[in-house]
Amino acid sequence: MPRATPSGSTSDTRLNWRSLAALFASVALAYAAGATLSWQSFGAHVTPAFFPPAGVTLALMLLTPRPRWAVIVAAIVTAELAVDLYFGVGVATALGFATANSVEAIVGASVVSAWCGGVPDLRTRRGLGKFLVGACLAGPIVGGLIGGTVSSLQNSAPWLTTALHWWAGDAIGVLVVGAPILLWTKQSYVLRNRPVESAAVLAVTAVLSLVAIMWQAPLTLPLLPVMVWAALRLDVIGAALAGAVVAFTVNYMTGTGRAAFRLFGLAEAGRLVTTQIFVAVMVLVAMLIAQEAAGRVAALRASEAERRERDRLQTLAQLAQVLSAALTPSQIGDAVVKQLYTDAGAQAVALGLVTADGRRLEWVKTAGYPQLVQDKFGPSVSLDDLSASTEAVRTGRPVVIGSAAEYRRRYSQNADLMARTGAESLVNWPLISGTKPIGVLAMMWTQPQALDAAQLAYISAVATMVTQGLVRAQMYADEHARAAVLQAAVLPSEPADVADLEVTVTYEPADDEHGLGGDWYDVMALPKGRTYLAVGDVVGHGLPAVEDMAQLRSAGRAMALQGLPPSQLLAELNTFTAHASHGRFATMAVAVFDPAAGAISYALAGHPPMLLRRAREGDVVRLVDGCGPVLGPIHDATYTEGQARLEPGDTLVMYTDGLVEATGRHLETGITMAEKLIAGWKPDGPLNAGCRQLTGALVSRPRRDDVCVVIVRFRPVDCHG
Repeated sequence: MPRATPSGSTSDTRLNWRSLAALFASVALAYAAGATLSWQSFGAHVTPAFFPPAGVTLALMLLTPRPRWAVIVAAIVTAELAVDLYFGVGVATALGFATANSVEAIVGASVVSAWCGGVPDLRTRRGLGKFLVGACLAGPIVGGLIGGTVSSLQNSAPWLTTALHWWAGDAIGVLVVGAPILLWTKQSYVLRNRPVESAAVLAVTAVLSLVAIMWQAPLTLPLLPVMVWAALRLDVIGAALAGAVVAFTVNYMTGTGRAAFRLFGLAEAGRLVTTQIFVAVMVLVAMLIAQEAAGRVAALRASEAERRERDRLQTLAQLAQVLSAALTPSQIGDAVVKQLYTDAGAQAVALGLVTADGRRLEWVKTAGYPQLVQDKFGPSVSLDDLSASTEAVRTGRPVVIGSAAEYRRRYSQNADLMARTGAESLVNWPLISGTKPIGVLAMMWTQPQALDAAQLAYISAVATMVTQGLVRAQMYADEHARAAVLQAAVLPSEPADVADLEVTVTYEPADDEHGLGGDWYDVMALPKGRTYLAVGDVVGHGLPAVEDMAQLRSAGRAMALQGLPPSQLLAELNTFTAHASHGRFATMAVAVFDPAAGAISYALAGHPPMLLRRAREGDVVRLVDGCGPVLGPIHDATYTEGQARLEPGDTLVMYTDGLVEATGRHLETGITMAEKLIAGWKPDGPLNAGCRQLTGALVSRPRRDDVCVVIVRFRPVDCHG
């Protein structure tokens, strides 16, 4: 039973035969056209002086896998026989020419392929050098040996002359035809980007070549400038194509009897070889100039790219530093505007966030956009609107616009927006937290941008940092809200009304960017007419500090109600802090007022000293006898206790370090300033005014720490109460 052939295998076979047939036909037609042109326009008495098919076959072999070279050889033999027989060459001679041209192509392609490891890169000197040795020397020399021998036998001409003639014609054909074909795969974009200039260069080259030959002017003078023009503006492929135009023009004029170098008195064969050498030198010089220019441009671009990369890295470092201190979306927007709009060169920047209901994109910060854009999009836009920014949010993918034409095609309803704003490039990068877009980073430039991988990677890094900053800001906002609720629940809005004492309190939290702190105060009546007074400060900010503050305040109240004296109370709180806090430490000042004794007992745990103003003399005394270390880090710490006699009208000031400590000002300096202010108070002056005076004179703005001040004035004891 016959085996069935899969349909896919049949299809592959048909496709393979079609590709082979197409390769054969294209090579045969190109070869036949070039050979015919050589016989008709580039002919000489011995062999063609310029043979373009040599470049075609060599280039196609290098660009074609080796297993298919047999197809190219078959095309060479077929086309060579057809053309030679048409022009009256005998079969044996035609077969000799076909053999010479086939072997020449195989040798040249093999040497170059082996030496270069594949297709040579003619944009480099190393690649061009290997191409010249293998394709323009080795291959044509072998072909010249065979073809020269055949031609010498046919025409009874000197063998050396015919061999040299063959080599020169084929070598120049390989150089000026093969090189542009190989370069086309790597540099055709240069010509497509400058089509008018490319056509102008080639046309001017042809005209100047014709004029120079007709007037017998030195070819170098008119041609060298245009070849340099081609090299500098159109890179190596431009130089190679201009060289091909020179070769075709000069050899055509030679075939019509207007040969170059006629004035030198050379024989015909000498003029032909001299012409090919001149063309080769002209082409090579132009290609080398193009390589040198391209190398210098590449070096400049690399240097510029390195500079841009350094600037971008510096901008990212600066942005990271600024974002680390930004705790609100507005502050993050300010940082983005400063780094991207001011420092990174974008002509316009916008930061947008998705609203809580997920329906709109709200602009947090914009800079650089013309008024018409601000009027168009307003403070927010619906996510249902079709725009670059909303598309980035909806799809979660960056929207990169490289031209006004692309913008018109994608957003026809705003087709003229880029033209009216002068924008050339836009990027809208989604800000994604997890898998959810939370906003967009928009950038606009009025100069065309490369928007290459490096630039987009930079924008992606910025977007990632901004996203992290926004997530951190949201976490901070949530924590700040919880801390504020806890703080409000713990700290009384008004001090307790205690007999024999006039009390006023000022509590000013730190600015939002520094977070809520752990400052607290307490005024509580105790049994036997005594009063518990306390001021404390947990180190740090945010919810953990507020939680520790709440625990310490509650524990202190409980211990005071148990009747513990200040020194023992602080010792117990020290143990409590070490085990029940978030690993932070705290400072605290405790005083117990006993009206029956007319005195206060007090103790300090690493806290600034309380200040006692004597009503009689107006002196201010620091209460420093009762002291000890901060609460928390030292196990089994002990605290001494101080006593101070009181007289009616005496005023006690308790405070946290936020009152007296500031940037650039030592703690001792702040306490001394506070003493002078307190000494100037009137004995019966309002305590609220004293609080305002202290905070107004000593607290710097913005506040980096909480400020808590408790002022207590001891009233005369009512003995008949």
